[in-house]
Amino acid sequence: MNVTSSPSPWPFRLALATAACAVPLVLFGGSVTTIGAGMAVDGWLIAEGHFLVLFPIESWFRDTATFVEHTHRLFGVLVGLFAVATLLAALRFDRRRRARALALLSLLAVGGQGAVGGLRVLEDSPRFAFLHGALAQAVLALLCCTAVYLSPRWTGRRGERALATANLRLAATWTTLAVYAQVVAGAWYRHALRPAATPESAPRFLVHVVLAFVVVALVLSLARSLDQVGSAPARRLRNGLLWLLGIQVALGLLALIGHRPGAVGPIEWTLSIAHVLGGGLLLFQAARARMWASGADPGRSEPTVEGRYSALEGRTA
Repeated sequence: MNVTSSPSPWPFRLALATAACAVPLVLFGGSVTTIGAGMAVDGWLIAEGHFLVLFPIESWFRDTATFVEHTHRLFGVLVGLFAVATLLAALRFDRRRRARALALLSLLAVGGQGAVGGLRVLEDSPRFAFLHGALAQAVLALLCCTAVYLSPRWTGRRGERALATANLRLAATWTTLAVYAQVVAGAWYRHALRPAATPESAPRFLVHVVLAFVVVALVLSLARSLDQVGSAPARRLRNGLLWLLGIQVALGLLALIGHRPGAVGPIEWTLSIAHVLGGGLLLFQAARARMWASGADPGRSEPTVEGRYSALEGRTA
């Protein structure tokens, strides 16, 4: 007997909740960098003498920086709890090895990202702050990919990837890598701007711009490759990539225009964190295209021992 998908909707529901909660987590994390609030709360698991989730409400709302930083931490806790629940549900209801592996990898990624954030606070380390920012969109993309993989819509479609070619897989791979390189360069640049611009900000911005041109070229190439497949899922992937690319370029330009050294206004704040989230979503869409273009059918489950035995009996009959 082959298991084509989870008999329970809970692994997908919990994975979707994990990814959904990661969106405000990234937005608040981007806000922490934008306004320089990384050290607004002293301590990590024990914050100013209180266990993290028991931090006093009056202290939480004492100023903007504290509110942003502590809310970011609380969303991190929520994402971690949902990631644990997703793994438990996948182990209970989904017999596919890849589904369980993705759920486990998602939990490890969330836990690792939280640990990096904690080290950033405990050591007041700009390097850990940069690493924490650079990993954020990758974790978001992974959580979104896990939710897609566990969804009934994904597992129920077989044969859609039959027309995928080696060139398409290669284009999707390079696009995913380039988008993440751009994400890292963006985090590198943003951490040179706050609380005040440093001499390193100009060359970092140049790297960010050069990589932006590379990403645009690769996304357009991947979109053409998807268009050549001609199927409805490929067209949807292409349209998603192009829309996200256009929005991301526009947000980057508007954030640059709205930047004011030494002060962060509401417009720059909004545009910059939207640009951060857009990078994570574009990374997810590129990684999703790579999943779709993979040679293995993501909806096909690995045969159980009984299934292999039955198949062997069928061949020998």
